Formats: sequence, C-alpha cells, structure tokens
Amino acid sequence: MKKKIIIINVILTIIVFISLFFFIDKSYTVPVLMYHSINIGSDSSSLIVSPDTFIKQIKFLKDRNFQFMSLADYVELLKSGKKPRRKSIVITFDDGYEDNYIYAFPILKELNIPATVFIVTDWVNNENMLNWSQIKEMKNSNLVEIGSHSITHDMLTEMPKAAMIREVSQSKQILEKTLDVPVRFFGYPTGAHSEFIKEMTKIAGYKAACATSVDKRTAHSDLFAIRRIRISHSADNLFIFGVQVSGYYNFLKDRRIKKGKWRKY
Repeated sequence: MKKKIIIINVILTIIVFISLFFFIDKSYTVPVLMYHSINIGSDSSSLIVSPDTFIKQIKFLKDRNFQFMSLADYVELLKSGKKPRRKSIVITFDDGYEDNYIYAFPILKELNIPATVFIVTDWVNNENMLNWSQIKEMKNSNLVEIGSHSITHDMLTEMPKAAMIREVSQSKQILEKTLDVPVRFFGYPTGAHSEFIKEMTKIAGYKAACATSVDKRTAHSDLFAIRRIRISHSADNLFIFGVQVSGYYNFLKDRRIKKGKWRKY
C-alpha cells in the first residue's frame, strides 16, 4: 500500500511539473526592447542608458546566442501565428536622439544588428536630436528601419480626433517624402492609445504599431499594440536586464500588477 502511495505521488508530481512547463512555455513572448537615449549622464533621467551599459547589454545577448530580429520580421512572425524561437530579441529606439547615431549605431553596424528608430518629425534637426542626414545614413545601412513617433510627441489620447489623425498620418507622409522609403511602423508617444487611434493608424497605412503596456489578452496577437519593454538605467544591473530579456518578464509583470505590487506604465 505504501509503495502504491509513493508511485501515485511521483506520478502526480510529474504531472504537475509537465503542466507547469507547458503553462510557462505558453507565456513566452519575444522581448521587444524600447530604448530612448544612449548617452553619458544616465543619472539625469531614468530613460538614459550609458554607452558602456548598452555595449554590455548587447554583449550579454550575443554571448547567450540571442537571435536579433528586425521589427518587420517579428510582425511577420505574429501574423503567421508561428511559435517564436527562444532567445529572440527585437531592438527599438524612441524619439530620435542624436546619441542613437553617435553611440548605438556603430555597435549595430559592427555586429550587424537590426533595429527600428521611431522619429518625432518636429524634433528632427533640433539640439541633441538626429538630423535628416544622420537619419538617412542609418536608413541606408539596411539595418535601421525608420518608423514614425508622431509630429509633436503629444499624447494622442488627449487630443481632438482631427489633431490626432494629423499626428499619425502626416508624420508618415513627412518621413516618406524626405527619406523616399515606405514608413511601415508607428510608435505611440508615451505608449498611449485607444481602439480609435489603432484604427486610424491602420487607415493611415501602417503595418503595425508599438505600445508599452497593453491588454495582456491580446499581447500576443494585436499588431497595432505590440508590447515593448522599457529599458532604463535600472538595467545597468545585468541580472535585471537578464530577467527583462528572458521572454517571461511581461508574464511576471502582469502577475505583480494583478497583486498591486508593480507600477503599471
């Protein structure tokens, strides 16, 4: 009798572990990283990542055999419904800081890493921001895709509808006319969006759009609310960065949010 109980317990334990494995496996998502400024002086803003830290993070990914995907390839993967390869990663930059060209772009070129840079068109040529010549050079590398991040970076959800539509559609037109290339992707300023904004983004001709926090029920399938992970100077700690790029960070974050232990962006 005792032997039977042991066997039953072993079988139940195996079933629990197998169930847990498949549950966790289903929760995996390709990390889409969202950088902003890559510059010295990261203490001045949580969104600034130092060049040394950026290099360490890229080396961390390379050393662990991560596959760097373009945003376009990731969108195609989502459209196909295929299961993503483990240790895949997508890199994006928001706003169009000049330091993306000075510090990040040389690393991307050296290691042949694709990335997407979302440009605020009214900020181009401003102090500390990319100029058109730099944007064109990055685009011509065939490693960097240029996306739109609106005209002014004002929060779309707080605008009159006509102004919001202008931000979405005209920023695309400006970039396409200046760069002579299709602009396929949009990044919502501050990540803020709504169903109406998503619909207008589709109508404007974008193929997909990136957000930050999204409805976890559609996080794996909504091309116009692609979830990204904001990389801040807290990721100077490579353990934290490792968790963020694990593919399970959003799953863990959702659990913490549900319990009220994690601030939702």
